[in-house]
Amino acid sequence: MPKSMITYTKLTLERVSSDPAKFCKELLNAIKILTVSELEELAVWFANFTKERPELQHCNISSME
Repeated sequence: MPKSMITYTKLTLERVSSDPAKFCKELLNAIKILTVSELEELAVWFANFTKERPELQHCNISSME
């Protein structure tokens, strides 16, 4: 069981990353429930995770806030 919501969110996003629509949906859900500090951590993770996944880059966190 994940220890925190941010850990759970990252695991979920990794699992659905093969489907850009689901990835964006889960990312939007995360933005609604995570704290500011968790969102900052997620933004760094997102930038690194999508670096080689251009199909997911349109789901930019800053454009969803």
